Amino acid sequence: MIHLELVSDLQAIIRRDFPLNDKTLANPLSANPLIDGEFMNLNSSYQLVRGVDGSLGWAAFAERGRFDVQALGKVTVLYLMSYEADTKVYASAGLTLGGKLQIKAGLTIDGVAGRVGVGNYASGEILGYVTRLPADNGNKLRFIQTLY
Repeated sequence: MIHLELVSDLQAIIRRDFPLNDKTLANPLSANPLIDGEFMNLNSSYQLVRGVDGSLGWAAFAERGRFDVQALGKVTVLYLMSYEADTKVYASAGLTLGGKLQIKAGLTIDGVAGRVGVGNYASGEILGYVTRLPADNGNKLRFIQTLY
């Protein structure tokens, strides 16, 4: 299942591969594996960890179960440049067209708790803005990421 689909052209976005702090996130059979569209933070060792509310972070751009991710323990993130995307990893409460977004932790997606996506802005870093509401977009939130 695809959780993040770019609307923008991929070639204009700078992508980076970072190692995972917890390699079990790359295992598709673990209890809570990483899915595309989840937002990650960098820890002090420059390794990816699941994001926290209102933090600065980047969207994982690797499908669950990819062999290269499992073998290398590295995940590609959408690192620099603005982009527009449709995501299924979001908190629906309080979303408005043009509304500010931030990273939201503790989401339940596909029946699994502990996912990290986007949600209505409360405090911290502004990740981007809502450009299309899920009700008008096949239950996917369209947003523009504007951190850079």
